[in-house]
Amino acid sequence: MSTYVAVFALVIAYVALVAAYFALRTLAKLRRSSAVLGRGLRGERMRESLVEAVNRQAELTAVTREELVELRAAVAAAREESRGAVSAAAAAAEAPEPQLDPTGVLRNVALVRYDAFDGLSGRLSFSLALLDESGDGVTISALAGHSDTRVYAKGVAGGKAAEAKLSPEELQAVDAALAKRRGLLARKAG
Repeated sequence: MSTYVAVFALVIAYVALVAAYFALRTLAKLRRSSAVLGRGLRGERMRESLVEAVNRQAELTAVTREELVELRAAVAAAREESRGAVSAAAAAAEAPEPQLDPTGVLRNVALVRYDAFDGLSGRLSFSLALLDESGDGVTISALAGHSDTRVYAKGVAGGKAAEAKLSPEELQAVDAALAKRRGLLARKAG
């Protein structure tokens, strides 16, 4: 029986040794952790205690939380503002475009190219008609020759020559521009 007591005492001693080993490991980890927390202050100031370091970290966390709440509020306000801008842009996109007064807008344009002189080819001469809705505007003609090019501008009122007689090519350009206008009116009416 004394053998059993000796073996039992030996097992208890072994368990106590293992428990002491784990306690020393845990204590070493705790010392390392407190040393890391204690390094928060540097320079001439003394090391702060573990409680002071925890309190300082708690204060920093509270300040950071307040800043985060303010930032979230600013983000929410910016989001609402951008939603308002998007709504305004969508409303503006859906709104009908303002109609321009067609009077005075040169929107009927026609170009006629031709050879002005015998012996020249390539249709380098042209007559351009720029007219508004009422047929008022201008014709610009450029006559390309062997050595020079001459440019002429003539006024048009109501689809007719206003100042000087229009050449056949200029009349063709005016008629083509007016035909475009009539085509637009037919499309609008249909």
